[in-house]
Amino acid sequence: MALALGGIAAGIAAPRRACAALPGKPLIMLDPGHGGHDPGAIAPDGEFEKHITLATGLDLRRALLRTGRYRVAMTRSKDVFVTLEGRVAAAVKANASLFLALHCDHLPDPDMRGASVFTLSDNASDTLAASIANDENNSDSAPGQITGVSPQVANILASLETRATKIGSQSLAQDIQDSFQGIVPLLPDPHRSANFAVLRDPSTPATLLEMGCLTNKLDEQRLRDPKQRKLLTEHLTLAIDQYFADYAGRRLAG
Repeated sequence: MALALGGIAAGIAAPRRACAALPGKPLIMLDPGHGGHDPGAIAPDGEFEKHITLATGLDLRRALLRTGRYRVAMTRSKDVFVTLEGRVAAAVKANASLFLALHCDHLPDPDMRGASVFTLSDNASDTLAASIANDENNSDSAPGQITGVSPQVANILASLETRATKIGSQSLAQDIQDSFQGIVPLLPDPHRSANFAVLRDPSTPATLLEMGCLTNKLDEQRLRDPKQRKLLTEHLTLAIDQYFADYAGRRLAG
């Protein structure tokens, strides 16, 4: 799929509506995939996914903090292993407003390239999404539980949270796709869904971003290039701005 990578000099378009700082500043939880003894996907030349996801996560944290609109936490900020359950628990404990997992694909066809964004679904949108989720899932952790109320009320609240969280997650995924369009290469039908363990917290809108395919030479070069990673994180920041200007702003207001 031939899409222009664009360049820093081309500039970054402003979001469709300005995003003012919200009271208390929302907390963004960034989750660089893999780490420690778990390298994640390995490129043909030996590059580890865990190094690319961490470098991108640190770049994105700096970009988000520069806006002055957000607080940012990370499930890991160095080369350590964190369980999938631990990543979800970190977002729940921090009462995160948004959870973004960062990964790289490893696909059987080396000609396939481009980013894709995933939201949670019990049934995968397609066989590729199911395969990617199966590769990323190492545990089957249960979603966070609502406590302090009766079981009947907890079930009602969980149902409402899950519905609102699902809408928020889909909104963020669409904002990322829109922000990347024509700038960062995308897989065909880039918004997919599957049962990812790290997306199962019912209280936090969550999206998993596969930033590109390490099995594709052009994608690997793009993901290892600091200038191209800067371009990607700038457009992720724009997508998050758009999310809070649109969906999250309406949710807080109503």
